[in-house]
Amino acid sequence: MEDEVIPPAKPIFNKEMEEAAIHALRNEHFILGESVHKFEEEFARYIGTKHAVSVSSGTNALHLALLAADLKPDDEVITSASSYIATSNSILHANGKPVFCDINNEYLLDPREIPKKITKKTQGIMPVHLYGHPCDMDEINDIAEEHDLFVIEDCAQSHGAVYKNKMTGTYGLMGCFSFYSTKNMTVCGDGGMVTTNNEELAWKIKLLRNHGQHPKDVHTIIGYTARLNTVNAAIGRVQLKYLPKWIEERREIAEKYYKLLKDVEEITLPPRDTNTKKPSYHLFEIKAQRRDELLKYLRENNIICLIHYPTPIPYQPIYKQLFDYKEGMFPESEKLSKQAMDLPIFPGLREDQIKYISEKIHEFYNR
Repeated sequence: MEDEVIPPAKPIFNKEMEEAAIHALRNEHFILGESVHKFEEEFARYIGTKHAVSVSSGTNALHLALLAADLKPDDEVITSASSYIATSNSILHANGKPVFCDINNEYLLDPREIPKKITKKTQGIMPVHLYGHPCDMDEINDIAEEHDLFVIEDCAQSHGAVYKNKMTGTYGLMGCFSFYSTKNMTVCGDGGMVTTNNEELAWKIKLLRNHGQHPKDVHTIIGYTARLNTVNAAIGRVQLKYLPKWIEERREIAEKYYKLLKDVEEITLPPRDTNTKKPSYHLFEIKAQRRDELLKYLRENNIICLIHYPTPIPYQPIYKQLFDYKEGMFPESEKLSKQAMDLPIFPGLREDQIKYISEKIHEFYNR
């Protein structure tokens, strides 16, 4: 075991996916082929919405959703200080202004902080289901309804996560997914999806992703090149079939970590399943004392762990430059960034590997 390197993630590409890709390349239009439309129908059915529209990335999903929601220049959208920078960048791409809230002890946008950030310019809220953990959508939607704000869910990491018996991506005006290569399911390249129950919004996304074109050579709005390639959609259709099984496997791995690491006082384990929330464990994110030393020790023992994310978005150089944010303004996000690290979790991670990882963590803190 000591000589075997355990990676943080392991994207899956099997023979069935290869055959689907080759079939699409040989038999369909490369752009907006039949597999694209079928993938959209199947994804909407899986998530539980009336519509799903594929796009070329998770960032484009967020960007086009904001445009479809009619965000105007300088309109404000409230979002989490702890996320990947694509979340807030999408608001800037749509000419809006991201307004950050701190997080709660579940790593997620704290609903108690949202009302403090609402101004006359606020138009929406963009909760992030970080690491596959669902946000408190009832509380967020109540605030949005009270102040007449839209809600667009960032579901880039939450494929298959459940809040109150419904999947993430069904609670907001729109939900935005990423199929980047490390996600719970991928399209073996960049790709994204917007889910919604609103037919008009779905149609707007379709226009926006294809230069506002309908019918061919007739352009009714200014749009973008943001389509999902047919071959990627064909792979995504196969991956979607496996997704429920893969998520159950992630939950089983998480339970093993909970059992094996529960007595390590120096680490804080992520939130567990409850009657309200069932995470999909895109990442198994722990908070660790002496994190950087632990990372180094695990790497020396061929266990590769990563940090998501080492710097809260407001403290990134460009955001400091644009908005004059300073350290100390988002203390919980800052604390997480200094302690958080993710343990390997992916379908196919063996029980002996999970035990080895856990043993090495015990070993480090017992030295």
